Amino acid sequence: MSQAIRIPVNLYQRLSSHAEGFDTPANVIERMLNFYEEQKGLESTAKHESVNKESTSLEIIYYPSDEQSFKKLLLQTKMAYVLLHKVDRSKELKDWNASKFSTYSNVNANLRSGYLRSWKTRGICKAEVSTNKDDLI
Repeated sequence: MSQAIRIPVNLYQRLSSHAEGFDTPANVIERMLNFYEEQKGLESTAKHESVNKESTSLEIIYYPSDEQSFKKLLLQTKMAYVLLHKVDRSKELKDWNASKFSTYSNVNANLRSGYLRSWKTRGICKAEVSTNKDDLI
C-alpha cells in the first residue's frame, strides 16, 4: 500500500537532483534511507524488501525517445542492445539480432516475447533499448 506525502517544492527539487535516469521519488528516498542507515550502522529493512519486492510495472526506455523513431533505426541497422535493470540493482546488457524484424513487426511485442518474457519473475524492473551501445553505457 502506498501513501501520498506532500513536500515543499524546494525539497522536491532537491530530491529530484539526486535522481538517476528515470528514478521515481520513492527510489531516491529509498536509496537515501539505505545510505543513512548504513552510515549509522543500522539494520536496513529496505535492503531485504527491495530484493524480494515484485515490480508492478515495467518501464521501457527507447533511444531515441519514442518507439517509432527507434523502430526506424532498428529497420536500418537490424541490430540493437537491451539493457535490463533488475530490482536487486544488477544490470544485464543483451545484444538484439533483429535480422528478421520487418516494417510489420511490433517493437514492444518483440521485446516482451523475447528479452522481457517473464520480467516479473526474473526481477526485471526497467529496460533501455538502443541501436547505439554507447547510449546504454
